Amino acid sequence: MALSVKPLDAPLGAEIVGLDVRDITPEAQKALHQALLDHHLLVIRNQPSADADLVELGKSFGPIVKARVVSPLTGRDDIMVISNIREDGKPVGQLPDGEMAFHIDQIYRQTPCKGAALHAVEIPAAGGDTMFSNNVRAYESLPDAKKKQLEGLTATHSFQYGETLKENRVDSPERPHYTHPLVRRIPENNKRALALCRLMTDRIEGLPEDQSRALIDELCDLIEDRGNIYSHEWRVGDILIWDNRCTSHARTDFATTERRLMKRVTIGDTQAPMA
Repeated sequence: MALSVKPLDAPLGAEIVGLDVRDITPEAQKALHQALLDHHLLVIRNQPSADADLVELGKSFGPIVKARVVSPLTGRDDIMVISNIREDGKPVGQLPDGEMAFHIDQIYRQTPCKGAALHAVEIPAAGGDTMFSNNVRAYESLPDAKKKQLEGLTATHSFQYGETLKENRVDSPERPHYTHPLVRRIPENNKRALALCRLMTDRIEGLPEDQSRALIDELCDLIEDRGNIYSHEWRVGDILIWDNRCTSHARTDFATTERRLMKRVTIGDTQAPMA
């Protein structure tokens, strides 16, 4: 069966049909690259759960970033385990429980990751959905006067690992942080994307605090508008691949009494965000 790309009925995303991640040809790699540029999010259903296959899929898009912690559920340093499963009362995965606010992965670093691939191994009966916003579409919806206002602005972002909601942040000068353009350019196609999120963006440089906060809230309201979001209800075997340069994502709450096990590879970038 030939690979085909079927756009979702949503503000972003496409389903990839006819792909077996155990056998990705150079032609399939090229098609996947273009589909991710065009749609920012790819959905692949009914895939086997071998860790090595997930890593090879991620390598199709770029270098793999090592996980912060090696989980006993994989034993590999190129797989990040996101799970609420516990052994002796302690989580054996990262970001185990509950809701997580919209965010852009690693935006607080000099060179944030390019994207990620996330595979569902065990899912709760309800909740734990992953929501994606189209930050290119959000920027393109702005009036020209607002786009002009954003030209040249930069924003500083910070994050302490494990935070999932802004109200739970503990601010300190030691928090990892970095300053990037508020609007970033995607080099392959020259599209522009809003590059901020409520969870990690501290301030817009050069603006008074009240104006900075007002602009952050205004732009995040646009990014998080329901008309700009695709919400993925997971099935076991699903793999999602997203372009971290073009999207934000969040997680809905789920019962702590139900197991959730996801495996992820993080795709590195070689270029810091460009204005």
